[in-house]
Amino acid sequence: MTKETATYQQLQQLIAQPGCPLCGLAQQAVSTYLDTLLWESSTDFNLQTILAASLGFCGRHSRQLLTFGGQRLAAAVVERMALLAAIRRLPELIDAAEPPPARFRLGKLRSRTQAQPAQLGLPDSIQPCPACLREATETERGVEVLLKHLDDLSGPLRTAGGLCLPHFIQTTRAAPAPQRAVLLAIQQAVWHDLAGHLEEFIRKHMDHHHADPISDPARLSVERTIAALTGEVPVR
Repeated sequence: MTKETATYQQLQQLIAQPGCPLCGLAQQAVSTYLDTLLWESSTDFNLQTILAASLGFCGRHSRQLLTFGGQRLAAAVVERMALLAAIRRLPELIDAAEPPPARFRLGKLRSRTQAQPAQLGLPDSIQPCPACLREATETERGVEVLLKHLDDLSGPLRTAGGLCLPHFIQTTRAAPAPQRAVLLAIQQAVWHDLAGHLEEFIRKHMDHHHADPISDPARLSVERTIAALTGEVPVR
């Protein structure tokens, strides 16, 4: 099975559920990567080289290591590798031309597709978070496959609620004009529906409508709006 075929099958499964399928695709790839890494942490000699180059994972993916049941020891092994690498490289880090911002490892997507280390105030010698790179690679593949099969996937995508805003922007930038028009129409339709659900939620929470039943889409509308504008919360 080719990677494209596997990605298409994953998209078909993800797009049958509510939420941005590209978020789900990237999250599955990162979850598998981190899970495998934890299981092989004591035997994968290449891991030490990777962690020495990146000084570990970004804040988001470092914390995700702790979500795998029974793997706290493996997470400790991984973080020790990163910490020892950072200790060895401390003299190099203080020679950086630009001081790193106070929160440079919190909430920053340190992938080459988003920002180079120098743009984050990091020395050029520090490589991006390897999990972010895996996430970016899988997302790029997902965008390509989604656009290639958009005729088949546009209906299910509409039912699923479209793409999140970050992936909508990324996908439309890669799409030719006819496909951009299709994606725009889907996004406008699903977000108008979502706005209507929010209005129902707000209206029925007002005092004089307090006894009125709230539909399930309206009840979930706040969470769905946050996911639509910022991306889906990781499944782990």
